[in-house]
Amino acid sequence: MIPSDHTRPVLAIVSDMPLGRLIPSELQEKDRSLTPWIFSLFQALANQAEYDIHWITLKKYVSEYTVKSIHHQTIHILPDSSLAVGLLTNHFSASRKIRHLLDQLNPDLIHVWGIELAYATACKTQPRIKLLSYQGSLIASCQRSKMKMFPKIQAFWEKRTTPEYRHITCESPWIHDRILEISPSAQISIIEYGVEESFHHVERSPSATPECLFVGSLNELKGVRYLIQAFMKPSLQHVELYIAGSGELREKLEPASTPNIHWVGTLQRPELQRRMSSAWCLVHPTLGDASPNCVKEARVIGLPVVTTCEGGQTQYVIDGKSGYIIPVRDSEAIAQAVLSLTESLEKNMTMGLYGLDEVREALKIELTCSKFLSLYGSLMNGKLSSLPD
Repeated sequence: MIPSDHTRPVLAIVSDMPLGRLIPSELQEKDRSLTPWIFSLFQALANQAEYDIHWITLKKYVSEYTVKSIHHQTIHILPDSSLAVGLLTNHFSASRKIRHLLDQLNPDLIHVWGIELAYATACKTQPRIKLLSYQGSLIASCQRSKMKMFPKIQAFWEKRTTPEYRHITCESPWIHDRILEISPSAQISIIEYGVEESFHHVERSPSATPECLFVGSLNELKGVRYLIQAFMKPSLQHVELYIAGSGELREKLEPASTPNIHWVGTLQRPELQRRMSSAWCLVHPTLGDASPNCVKEARVIGLPVVTTCEGGQTQYVIDGKSGYIIPVRDSEAIAQAVLSLTESLEKNMTMGLYGLDEVREALKIELTCSKFLSLYGSLMNGKLSSLPD
């Protein structure tokens, strides 16, 4: 029997979930995904009493339908096939499982997270009130960078699935505009997805000699090639660059790297926070991002950021004040910005503090949770046009 409190409205949140982090005693070894915005939102929603919340997630490592109750919320774990099979069949099997479960739950509202996996496809024809939250746009990614076949297929389905949702949330004006390009009639609410609480308590302790940090997937979209070109210039040989992440470009770029470039792989959260604490700046030369977590995390810590003009991360960086906003694909601009941020620790610390209180306030997960709860109420009461700024 599906547990449900029928005295309260039923909310179904359909999303990929970092179950290894949420249920470490049982699933830490099987599931090492991070999904920081979902992790934080799940914890924050434990404090609400207005809704009976049911999470629905797909996992390849389970063989049968499983139900877990934690933090006053219910998690429904459904078996999943490979991504390849899902994409080639438009997620037929997974969608059928999700729809069957939704029929049993009969939720008052369905909140779907992400457009790239089976969840949005499964829920797009649901007759119930539904909300879609964007985590990024694969269409925009494919337009701005050479992508592999799977992301191209995902982008194909994104273009057809998004217009099925009237109500959509996203993190930034940049991704807001990308959504309107494929769904002009959508009602879009901008809600910043907050930063994990632990980052709000990290104190800066810059290294004695300048260190810079990159965090993210090592692919063309993140501008990693231009980052490496910048740090191979003689003018930056005295600055250490630590590259945290994994991806296909590491094998191509690492062998030719100069000694000041260090490839440290994917970092666990405590080590990432230590690296951010000791760094002089974060460098994120993306070709286009919805609102990358690493930039938000860096700014919450008080770290200056060098990033490009293409993406939602620009709302957290004031050019020349808390970092630098540069053109895409410009290794010389990267080098000049890093030189400016590493010429004086006093200047660096001052820039890191610029606008810090405002950023920390905007990126509190409690604020994210409050805005979503308000949005749920507006949707259920039929009063939504969009959230106020």
